[in-house]
Amino acid sequence: SNIVYVVAPPTIPGDHALLPFTAPEVVLELDKLPAAPCRTQCPECRQFITTETFSSVSSVTWLVCIMTALVGCVAGCCLIPFCMDRFKSTNHRCPKCRTLITTIKKL
Repeated sequence: SNIVYVVAPPTIPGDHALLPFTAPEVVLELDKLPAAPCRTQCPECRQFITTETFSSVSSVTWLVCIMTALVGCVAGCCLIPFCMDRFKSTNHRCPKCRTLITTIKKL
């Protein structure tokens, strides 16, 4: 007595099967924000938002630049860290009120 279950697509327009849904994670601890845009609550306007991220030159950028210049990098190669996000800080900003929420430094 084997029972076989057949799953068929919905036949009525607009009839959708319930699919598992996971809500996006909301990070409320500002010091735990990842380097990518994420859901959080803006401390200024108190809205739940997805942050905007952008990178900015930091002390690590300058340190790598100076180190490559000291090693003998020629033809402006020491300026490469200014073009790479991995050597810059990441800033989270609220898209509604434009407040800077936090900065994630590389060091």
